[in-house]
Amino acid sequence: MFNNQWGQGVTAASDNAVKALDETLMSYLGLARETGDLLKKTLSADADMVMGHCLKGYFYLLMASKPLLERLPKVLAAAQAAAGAASPREQAHVGALKLWAGGSEKAAVKVWEEILADNPHDVLALRLAHHAYFYMGAAGSMLDSIENVIGDWDKDMPGYGFTQGMRAFALEETGQYDDAEAAGRGAIDLNPDDPWAVHAIAHVMEMQNRYDEGIEWITGLEPHWVAANNFRYHLWWHRALMHLGRGELDQALELYDGSVHDPDSDEYLDLCNDASLLIRLELRGRDVGERWQAVAEKAAKRTEDRILPFVDCHFVAALAAGGKIEQAHGMVDGMQAQGGIFADVGAPVAKALIAHRQGDSADTVRLLEGVKDNIVTLGGSHAQRDLFNLVLKDAEGRA
Repeated sequence: MFNNQWGQGVTAASDNAVKALDETLMSYLGLARETGDLLKKTLSADADMVMGHCLKGYFYLLMASKPLLERLPKVLAAAQAAAGAASPREQAHVGALKLWAGGSEKAAVKVWEEILADNPHDVLALRLAHHAYFYMGAAGSMLDSIENVIGDWDKDMPGYGFTQGMRAFALEETGQYDDAEAAGRGAIDLNPDDPWAVHAIAHVMEMQNRYDEGIEWITGLEPHWVAANNFRYHLWWHRALMHLGRGELDQALELYDGSVHDPDSDEYLDLCNDASLLIRLELRGRDVGERWQAVAEKAAKRTEDRILPFVDCHFVAALAAGGKIEQAHGMVDGMQAQGGIFADVGAPVAKALIAHRQGDSADTVRLLEGVKDNIVTLGGSHAQRDLFNLVLKDAEGRA
């Protein structure tokens, strides 16, 4: 048993293996591209490290890629095999991984919160709970989660700036814009290489229609966040929204072509960025040409994934826009069969997006009006979910 940089016990073969795990966790918090390579380095230093295998499983679930998810049982088995001699904190992480892998993310969140109750410096549990609440549309719980532990942190602790970035985003999503901006700017002062904090303030400025400031904020920090993983595309997406806010459709489309759209990526956030921006451009009267075809082709390969209802709605929109109507309807059928939020909220929204694409404004309005009070449960941010409000307003105008 060795201590990590937060003073927590880690079961490992050597102190070097623990230091490699620390480096991996910091890279994950910073959304850095080398995170996967650092995890490989960690497991090379200790092939049986329980937290190494657990983190690998978490990453597979976060990426929500079918090929990776097919390898998840083997990773979970390795984590469970190593858990016998591990600490209660580490065993709890393995338990959370098992729950999440089994489709019980809410139960996994409960375990992460239990870990944090005894280990408020467990940044992995904190970040995973933050992510889960975000995609549940549970902004209040996301804020409570960080506020419950932030008093146990101080600015000299590794990763403190990242905790402030998380707090900034949670404050923004609960509508506390002044406090969110203060926390986000403080996070950047401590650590300018935090794309999540940059993102939090971009949300504040988007919600307050501060488009000039938003463009300046995002571009001014670009040398820091451009090294991030595919999350950098999402920050360019935010900048494109700012240009749309200023009525600069050409600039937004140029950003789509040059920065937002990655022809080689089929990661779900990237596809959501693409579909959302193209729809917004079309709602403003801009012809996007053949751009939908590439997005639809990618979505067509992920129709059975059932990642998140928020994501599935964007996939359906891409399929419908790309002329793959049968596959779009097939996805809706799959969402209905899934039950829960997928069926109750996701499927009506997806149907509305198909209806809107086919010019049926009355049905679009009927479907979206029926679930608009529950759209928050799809997950995502206020800015992302605003797409559905824009579609509703357009359909109302046409109807």
